[in-house]
Amino acid sequence: MTQVSQVTLDNQAFSTFRANLNNSINALNSQHIGSSRPSSAVAGTIWLDNSATDTIAMKLFDGSDDLELFSINTSTNAITLPNDVSITETDPSAIPFAIALG
Repeated sequence: MTQVSQVTLDNQAFSTFRANLNNSINALNSQHIGSSRPSSAVAGTIWLDNSATDTIAMKLFDGSDDLELFSINTSTNAITLPNDVSITETDPSAIPFAIALG
């Protein structure tokens, strides 16, 4: 499933309502995967960009820009953070706790 143009459901005949509801649920289930931001995106929408070969990038639409959170190489399963992102940990017990939780 890819994307839908709207996730709202207007008053309509039941069969049309059911089809639109199923399309919206399927779009949510697939994280709105597509080669560009879904037209229904609002600030806070998370979507998957599959425009690059063998790569899926998770992006957050902030209302004006698509911010890449990370990307996954679907051939190697390697996860890559954008170059301008760094992760710092200030709680020394957080890493063992996170590992213990899996």
